[in-house]
Amino acid sequence: MDNPPPVQNLPPVWLVKGLNAFRNMLLDMNKKLFPGNVVLYEQFQHFWLLPSLYVVAKLNIAELLKKAPLSIEGLAVQTQSHAPSLYRIMRALSAEGIFKVKSDGKFALNNLARGLLDEPGSLRYMLLHHLGPVNWNLMSNLEYAVKTGNDAFADKYGKGIYDYLKDNPGESAIFDHSMSNLSDIGLSPIMNAYRFSKYKTIADIGGGEGFLLANIIRENPSVRGILFDTKETVQMAPALFEKYLVRDRVNIITGNFFKEIPSGADLYILKNIIHNWNDAQCIDLLKNIHSVMPPHAHVLIIEMIVNDDQRQELSKLLDIQMLATMPGGRERTRSEFENLLGQAGFTPARIYKTISPICLIEGQQCGYSHNPQSS
Repeated sequence: MDNPPPVQNLPPVWLVKGLNAFRNMLLDMNKKLFPGNVVLYEQFQHFWLLPSLYVVAKLNIAELLKKAPLSIEGLAVQTQSHAPSLYRIMRALSAEGIFKVKSDGKFALNNLARGLLDEPGSLRYMLLHHLGPVNWNLMSNLEYAVKTGNDAFADKYGKGIYDYLKDNPGESAIFDHSMSNLSDIGLSPIMNAYRFSKYKTIADIGGGEGFLLANIIRENPSVRGILFDTKETVQMAPALFEKYLVRDRVNIITGNFFKEIPSGADLYILKNIIHNWNDAQCIDLLKNIHSVMPPHAHVLIIEMIVNDDQRQELSKLLDIQMLATMPGGRERTRSEFENLLGQAGFTPARIYKTISPICLIEGQQCGYSHNPQSS
């Protein structure tokens, strides 16, 4: 069994934010210097790029190129594709900097294409989920959500997304893998931004198969963990914890977090949970946590924050996915997170920024001022 890779050390937040600010300044200059219709047409061209990315992810082209470059004929044979048509896809992606063409005409991996490999840091299943037929068709129904305020998924497919996934195991597997991709790419920013070692017991509520918790426990030998999610969701968790050599320090508990929460932890983590639900449901969930946690304990919400200004950011675009998919789900502003925490009996203690779009919003019980995070 291969040992999981260690958590990557990352550059400081200020440096990454500064570089992103400079990059955004150049992009803003481009938008202001060129005619609006030209800039819009450039952005519209992603319409052809995205389904091309889906095709190469579905055909697993990157994995085929992992050992050595291949000709288009070789790729076509191994993917059972029409070589001239596949070439047109590969030509377009290579021109966009995804894959490269060698002097002999063979296609090879490059830095961007390596993100399609089935290994740590992969985005392959994220592409398969978001650019696949289910989500692609869903986005054609976005107008319904805008006009009615209801999620477009239930209107398009006749049931909510979680019921749909339960009835379609193939799509459910792709969805689960895509969430693992997302967890993997966000792990290092989270681990570098927060000191989990200050807590004796950490509970990951809605923690899925336990990827984040396994890494936290492995990196902090004195910490014990509680993984809490539905019975179906945690089926792979024991094997994962064994792989990370932390099985003896994690207690796996199953249940519904709207009905019950395990007690006694010093830190309760909610990663990418709050944005799935409406305000009333989020407040109920946070109240459930508040009712069982010791006075000194904290809750840590790990999500993107929407800024109130007009800066370009992923959270505002991801919010469109939530608008279409989740009834009442949304990406939230800082004040909206603070409002949820306040109505559930928490005081926002601090917001920890990362080099990624992810933020860590820490809450503590009202009236309790001690904070184990001294940074």
